[in-house]
Amino acid sequence: MRRRCAAIAVVLTVSALLPESTGAAAGAPMEPKDTKQEYAKLKKRADALSKEYRGELVSLDQAKGAAEKAEKDADRLTREFNAARADVSRLAASSYMRGSLDMMPVTGDGDPSRAIRDMSTVEALARNSGRRIQNLDKLSQEATRSQQAADAKLSDVRREIDDLESQRARVKKLLAKYKPEVPNGGKPDGVHGTKSPIIGNSMTARMRKVLLEIDGKFGPFPAIGCSRPGDPQDHGTGTACDFMESSGGKMPSAGAKAHGDSVAQYVISNASRLGIKYVIWRQRIYDMRGSGAWKPMEDRGSITANHFDHVHVSVL
Repeated sequence: MRRRCAAIAVVLTVSALLPESTGAAAGAPMEPKDTKQEYAKLKKRADALSKEYRGELVSLDQAKGAAEKAEKDADRLTREFNAARADVSRLAASSYMRGSLDMMPVTGDGDPSRAIRDMSTVEALARNSGRRIQNLDKLSQEATRSQQAADAKLSDVRREIDDLESQRARVKKLLAKYKPEVPNGGKPDGVHGTKSPIIGNSMTARMRKVLLEIDGKFGPFPAIGCSRPGDPQDHGTGTACDFMESSGGKMPSAGAKAHGDSVAQYVISNASRLGIKYVIWRQRIYDMRGSGAWKPMEDRGSITANHFDHVHVSVL
């Protein structure tokens, strides 16, 4: 009976030393926030904007995706922390009950707390469980960092929505000026007479006009890639083309980068006249429906996916 009471006291002592799963205990991960309602409100606003602003709000979609991933990571690490903490507590009780802890004997007066107060108990537990406790601390730190990242990403989504909504009156006029189009007016002829080879030669009349102007001023490019059947975004609707500055997934030379900078700036400077929706270049996006600035994008994993080797141009 004394040994069982002492074991309980060991667990209580160890539990006091370990970081709590919630609350403000030292070393504990941040308490996860209930973000479901916040996500629901932001999603409703985002969906309304996507519909009203003619779809594909890339910077907003990226921010939402990053926030959701960060939240999932935080939840996973918090669960791992709680499981590891429970494991350490079970180990403490099990080790003592088996007599594997090198502790001073329980005193004969039936008070196990007198033995527990001796630091040799904690030292013995540390020798037996040091690695697990270190892992627990690591999980706590990782969970905290993930929760902080999730909170920051959620704030990014909120700011992006606020920015887009603040431009509603201007965007409404812009969209009224540039009505939706179908590729080639429904004809499969594509574009002809370019300096650059065209891949996926199908696009709307507006995209064709933009392509011819850019190619005429800055071409030839290694290639210009436009239609991609099955693409759920602008390449699938004939409203986007990629102006390549290098080929084979390689980083452009300094000269090609400068050339891409000039192409991107020209499109931005003439966006209102050409009916441009957004430009992506070097892992940044300039969306004409926002307040007007380059914004960084999430890492997509490759030179091409991050738009380091081509200027992406989407039209309304």
